[in-house]
Amino acid sequence: MSPEKIFFLLPKKGKFLDSFHNDNLKNQAELVWRSLDGWTPWLLLIMAVLGIGLAAYYYKPYNDMPGRHYKVSHWAIWGIISVALTFIATLCIEYFGIKTNLRTGLNNIYILIALNNAIYCAILYFVTSVVWCFIGPTNAYRLFKP
Repeated sequence: MSPEKIFFLLPKKGKFLDSFHNDNLKNQAELVWRSLDGWTPWLLLIMAVLGIGLAAYYYKPYNDMPGRHYKVSHWAIWGIISVALTFIATLCIEYFGIKTNLRTGLNNIYILIALNNAIYCAILYFVTSVVWCFIGPTNAYRLFKP
């Protein structure tokens, strides 16, 4: 699973590698890219778990608590929480999971991947909410349903 095919904000591999002028740095950058390739399924899994999990939490346990939680603002807050947690979790996995001596030129790549994963999470949260509203029982905020 090539990162550049999944994370649309990333530059092409060749462009990333060409930004390193020293052969030693270029080799280390190649290792980082291969490591990213190995971490891609895990990054997508984290995004899916947080996007679907927090939407499901909003629609079931959170709305079963006493109080008026079925407002669009509560739905949006849980969406923002899922996006923020996905962004932070993705960055943590990248910074702590990818072992490299290369310290220059990676921050932008890591942030682009985390931002891309957060965008995917927002889409997944929205889709999960729409599906839940049409299929699942809930007293929560219902998207597109009177």
